[in-house]
Amino acid sequence: MDEQLLQFIWKFGLFDKANARTTAGEGITVQSSGVQNSDAGPDFSNARLTIGSTQWAGNVEVHLRASDWQRHHHQSDKAYDSVILHVVLHNDGEPARTSSGVAIPVYEVTFDRLLESRYRQLMEAQSFVPCRPLLSSMESFRLRLFLTRLAVERMEQRSARAAALLEATGNDWEEVFRRMLFRAFGFGVNAQPFEQLAQKIPAGCIGKHSGSRLQLEALLLGQAGLLGGGAQDDYHHRLLQEYALLRAKFSLSPMEPHVWKFLRTRPVNFPTIRLAQLAALLNGNANLVARVMQVKTLRDCTDIFSVTPSEYWDTHYTLGKASDSRKKPLGEKSIERIAANFVAPMLFVYGKSRAQEALCEAAVELLEQIAPERNALIDGWESMGVKPQSMFESQALLHLKQAYCDHKKCLQCAIGKQILQG
Repeated sequence: MDEQLLQFIWKFGLFDKANARTTAGEGITVQSSGVQNSDAGPDFSNARLTIGSTQWAGNVEVHLRASDWQRHHHQSDKAYDSVILHVVLHNDGEPARTSSGVAIPVYEVTFDRLLESRYRQLMEAQSFVPCRPLLSSMESFRLRLFLTRLAVERMEQRSARAAALLEATGNDWEEVFRRMLFRAFGFGVNAQPFEQLAQKIPAGCIGKHSGSRLQLEALLLGQAGLLGGGAQDDYHHRLLQEYALLRAKFSLSPMEPHVWKFLRTRPVNFPTIRLAQLAALLNGNANLVARVMQVKTLRDCTDIFSVTPSEYWDTHYTLGKASDSRKKPLGEKSIERIAANFVAPMLFVYGKSRAQEALCEAAVELLEQIAPERNALIDGWESMGVKPQSMFESQALLHLKQAYCDHKKCLQCAIGKQILQG
């Protein structure tokens, strides 16, 4: 038993309500257990109880032992003077008292001990997820409903970056859009350098040269620090010339090249290729923000992001090193990742900030159109019979595993709650 479980029992009324009495013998009727408090102060606020024949409104404190009240020095803390009931597992000491010495009623809680046994089973589990042996008891409908909540929670988490950027940039949506777009082209491994690159390019600089793919490539590769010092071929020489002009014109200072990750990265995912693809997207696409904010389907994303770099990159993965000829468009899976990691969060955070529910719904519907991702965590869920039908659900399962299961937050999980309740 731990205090978190006891708080859970009180919060969801899993105690023996019919026989709830204070240690002084007065009956307890709970109209509201209160709102759980995660900050300093009593565990639950705004509870409403009837103790004996008297109705009370105030706070509730939960401890494993009654003596914890004194051990935690609550008797000298005025913040606890509003406590109307002390809920304990073991009544082992003096009654709780306020700072003025007034005794507080004590309830020695009783509940079904199977709940404690199930909780111990979850906490001691060493399986892929704590509830693996018990998950079969979860109704499919309830599971899918919870996955929907988790997917939205994941979306809000991912949108938090955009929301933070919005605050940092003084509500500059164009700048937030640009940084989030660049970050998406990092595809995880180079996300941070790509976002740093967005900040190294002055606002408006791209727009002024959006009509020239050569200038855009020179700007992106040059500011990324990936042009090097000497030309390896004619195209490389042209890029260096263009960047020299742009650098002087806008007083630019490039990034250090060592921040980019090439090692153990597939050549098609080299930052040089991704930058060339980004240049192709920005080329002649002055209304990119408006187009993205009007996305309704995955097909809309495909129409926007189906771009191919200039011909030079057909035979190169890096500058100056020729390779076999191969077109390098932004592929289907890459577009799906951009839709999930950039388009959907942007729609969601913009919709929330402007109270436009339709945009939030569009973000959810977009994820529902994308096939679930494939990775070891999803394989683990499928081995338990939980198979996601879309990226919306696979994102929910990833969030469930990483935010709840890995930290054994079963008491905050709807699945854990149902299992504990039997």
